[in-house]
Amino acid sequence: MKRKIIRIFSIVFALLLLLGTVTMYFVSASIYRSTFDYRCTTGALDAHDMANYPAMDRSRHTFPTLQGHTLVGYLYQSSDGAAPKALVVFAHGLGAGGQTGYLDIFDVLVRSGYCVFAYDATGNDESEGDVIGGLPQGFIDMDYAADYAQALPETQGLPLILMGYSWGGLSAANTLNTHPEAAAVVALAGWNRSLNLIEYEGRAMVGDAVQFMLPFVTVYEFFTYGDYAFSTAMKGFAASDCGVMIVHGERDITVPPAYGYDLYHETYGDDPRFTFLSYPTRGHQVLSRSDGKLDTELLAQIIAFCDQWVG
Repeated sequence: MKRKIIRIFSIVFALLLLLGTVTMYFVSASIYRSTFDYRCTTGALDAHDMANYPAMDRSRHTFPTLQGHTLVGYLYQSSDGAAPKALVVFAHGLGAGGQTGYLDIFDVLVRSGYCVFAYDATGNDESEGDVIGGLPQGFIDMDYAADYAQALPETQGLPLILMGYSWGGLSAANTLNTHPEAAAVVALAGWNRSLNLIEYEGRAMVGDAVQFMLPFVTVYEFFTYGDYAFSTAMKGFAASDCGVMIVHGERDITVPPAYGYDLYHETYGDDPRFTFLSYPTRGHQVLSRSDGKLDTELLAQIIAFCDQWVG
């Protein structure tokens, strides 16, 4: 009789544990989906007009991604027909729309001898996708964008540079895992892995309880994005021998330096492959000066870094 009671208790406990685990998974998955359940369009204040950049020409391209969505990208080249010295594949940030908000950066790169392939990620501006979906989607989109851009007649044989801001900085560094042939990567206000930002935002809402949700989020990302869910920038750095530039603002409260810059610097601070630029008075808008204008001196440093690694 005693054994039977113990057996029944064990079965009931196992069922409750299973029910709790399944419940936590679906709750975590629901919260995750609701966080990224939106499309994003570039606002009028953030968009740029090509008419203001006569030194650039652009051509429109479309390409598919892993999920079958068709994404839209543009190849930006010098209007004087000069041959570029390298191809920059650029990934935009999260929440402000697609790539048109960065035309001023592309203009500087093009006038410095580069061509730029920039695209709207899934769920942004001209690209397909009902919603953004999640952070690893950025790794998938940049992986496929780099594949497509490198195969264009205008860019074949050119050195590859991966560059991105915020979500794009995360994506650029992680894309080294699938494109270790890149000559250089420039990560602006990025971070190491998708889960870092989930943990940071979740901790602000529910405190230490977020630790109980993270394993379920990982499982959900794996079911949704496959091996891309386990990608990290640190793995990408180890997979490639390219030059790496990390740029971050010390006052960044959107993506704290601890999740990217500090982590990278602890491991690679003395590595000659790495260039670290930290701005004590800047927040997440690390490309802008205190007056809100584009920091042309920082862009000059980025271009000098890229010149070094494609030369």
